[in-house]
Amino acid sequence: MKTLFITLFEGVESKNILRTAIFKTFMRSPDLRLVLLVKNEARAEYHRKEFNDPRIIYEAVPAIRPKGLDRVFARLKFLLLRTETTLLRRRLLYEERRDHAGYALYFLANWCFARRPLVKISRLFDYLFVQNRTFWGLFSKYRPDCVFLGNLFDETETHLVREARRRRVMTVGLINSWDKATARCVLRLLPDRLIVYNRHIRKNLIERHAVRSEMIFIGGIPQYDGYFGFSPEPREEFFRKRGLDPRKKLIVYSPLGSAFTKSDWEVIDLMHELTRSGAFGADAGLLVRFPPYDTIDAEELKKRPDLIYEYPGARFSRTHLAEWDMTSEEMGELANTLYHMSVLVCHASSISVDAAVFGKPVINIGFGIEDDNAKRLYGMTHYQQALQTGGIRMVASRDELIRWVRTYFDNPSTDAEERKLLTREQCEFLDGKSGERIGLFLLKEMGLPG
Repeated sequence: MKTLFITLFEGVESKNILRTAIFKTFMRSPDLRLVLLVKNEARAEYHRKEFNDPRIIYEAVPAIRPKGLDRVFARLKFLLLRTETTLLRRRLLYEERRDHAGYALYFLANWCFARRPLVKISRLFDYLFVQNRTFWGLFSKYRPDCVFLGNLFDETETHLVREARRRRVMTVGLINSWDKATARCVLRLLPDRLIVYNRHIRKNLIERHAVRSEMIFIGGIPQYDGYFGFSPEPREEFFRKRGLDPRKKLIVYSPLGSAFTKSDWEVIDLMHELTRSGAFGADAGLLVRFPPYDTIDAEELKKRPDLIYEYPGARFSRTHLAEWDMTSEEMGELANTLYHMSVLVCHASSISVDAAVFGKPVINIGFGIEDDNAKRLYGMTHYQQALQTGGIRMVASRDELIRWVRTYFDNPSTDAEERKLLTREQCEFLDGKSGERIGLFLLKEMGLPG
């Protein structure tokens, strides 16, 4: 029997691996033992209630806090990546702190260091000179044949790669989001193989992270598999459970989240007002779907007793966005919401792609309410690629928002071809088999039958 380590330190890792066909494909192999690495015993107990099998073992691994030389390389990785997104993030930080000297120093250092040869040299020195024995005991105990990493940008997972390489254990990493390759930093250490959603991410890894093309496998988006060929619950049942009128066309507004903007409640009030006043038409209804990583203010909800909303997910921390989880049932509820809605309104968010997969019109709000941060996020590298397809409609004013909602109500096929292009570019595969494809790829790399 072979042993596979799987990291489950973040909510997105559980969503992408545990609750997709990746995990189901692993479990079909009788000669595979899974060691699931989680942050603490409480998280192990949480997952054990849903995923419990004699071949599944949970191990709690505390987060690694870099010190000394490790800390130097942990900071250097941010200077080694230069994209529209990293420059935007630094500019927003500057405007918050007004640190002129710090901003100028970063800009100069980033311009000097973000070069392919220096990325390679940094990785070599990082591997040779940084010492960390956190995982020595686990590797000695289980002697894994492969390590599957769901968030390679995390320091803890960097040291997993380090220990595996020193023991000559194969490593496979999954780039678990469409923005990770351009958003914050370079990969400190590279695994043996990398799995990505699409060719956009592959291109960014090659050009910006100095990754060889032959290392990269394009697998598609596993958490979208259930969207293809989806069987929804009846419309009347869906609307009844949420207190909505099935005779009305449903607008879903998805807030960006309090960590990114202060304007969510202003936009919610705007959407609520326009719906109630009939600005979108007499047959319009509104549902607000909060993101699973956000912690919403209960006092704000009390001020809006007639607001109909969904608040999915379990949150394990009020300060760390990665500390969340969505059950399979909640993922199914999201699919039902996407299927039954008429229009999605949101900011720069991956839910725009979810809606496009279902062929539903997507409107992004391009005008500010209290702050401009939400609007600026449209300048991020990965989101610019999505906007260029034309599958997302940007509106620059209240009147334009009203006009496009009514346009999509009257003619839902408007921009349909552009949404198909957005779906093809981001999903890569439309067969609903991405999770299985990724699982089989990894089993093959381990020398196991599918």
